[in-house]
Amino acid sequence: MDRQVYEYFAGIPNRNFFKHPAGVWSPAENLAHLSISVRPVTLALRVPRRVSGLIWGSPGRSRSFPELVAAYRAALGQGGVAPAQFVAEVNDQPADPQTAQQKLLESWHKDAFRLEAAASTWQDEDLDKAAVPHPLLGKLTLRELLFFTLYHNLHHINDVRELLGASPLEW
Repeated sequence: MDRQVYEYFAGIPNRNFFKHPAGVWSPAENLAHLSISVRPVTLALRVPRRVSGLIWGSPGRSRSFPELVAAYRAALGQGGVAPAQFVAEVNDQPADPQTAQQKLLESWHKDAFRLEAAASTWQDEDLDKAAVPHPLLGKLTLRELLFFTLYHNLHHINDVRELLGASPLEW
């Protein structure tokens, strides 16, 4: 996950990285949003398994990847947007765009590495035994949260691809 997102955003020329029409996030804002978004996922994965149920309750059935994607798309279609704490504040005219882009890429790399390290501590069967709240989708199992994170990254890459005039990627 880290490498694909990193390489995509690193390949955007810095003259385009901070630009956007009004009301649309720039590539920089999309990448910063992804970094912000994976941090609570990492925290959820670091909560001890026996404690997560006490904090967030017991999970329901884990939905498949396609089911989770459909639920997310439906939430967006009903007007769902990122809560304020997940909206990135990025200077759209940095003094040194190349350095500013590199800092955002490094932040993403660190956040994605931490997420992948936290996820690697879980056994596959345990991902369905813990649940966490999601601001748009309600209670999700950790498996669903990881599915969401994968799709969320693709969703934002596709937003940027559209902004830059490229076709969306499909899964």
